[in-house]
Amino acid sequence: MRAFLIAGLAFAVSGCGNISNIRAYSTAYVEPAAGDTARLRIITNGMARGVPGSDCIDWRVPGAGVMAVAESGFADQNNGRSLGMPESNRRVEAKGQALARTELKVPAGKPFAMNFQSEGHVCAGYSYSCQQTFRFTPTAHQDYELILLDSGRCLVALQRLNAGGEPANEAVEKAGLCRAMDVF
Repeated sequence: MRAFLIAGLAFAVSGCGNISNIRAYSTAYVEPAAGDTARLRIITNGMARGVPGSDCIDWRVPGAGVMAVAESGFADQNNGRSLGMPESNRRVEAKGQALARTELKVPAGKPFAMNFQSEGHVCAGYSYSCQQTFRFTPTAHQDYELILLDSGRCLVALQRLNAGGEPANEAVEKAGLCRAMDVF
């Protein structure tokens, strides 16, 4: 029985997803070095992670990793970065929670999968957390603002910022795992 448990544990922490899942918390997102890009502002009270060029979540993809996180201790070196994007008219508040805000380049014309999760909060005696996976396809040379908030319910709101005009809401689609075993 002991040998079975040891073998099961070894299998669980081997290449079945756990190593890449751990890496997904400790590796920063890497911006594209070439090709068409768009700019993405992320404002969140949780953790936003991105997978470039993918319509599903796969932390093995080169460049995948943490884009913004409101807590220290993770790969949060991207927080606070500005690319000079125009401001939007949205006011973002998180009821006393810290907010991370950063601007990054993302590859354009290709799907971009993202994961948003919060640490979990207690409100009125109930514990809740937020976990959302989604994707969108940025257009070259466009600016986007993505709000990811956990305030009793999960909020994922993407808008394209227009120079001198009203922002336009953009749709996001649900994204799943590329490999079912990545959940383990």
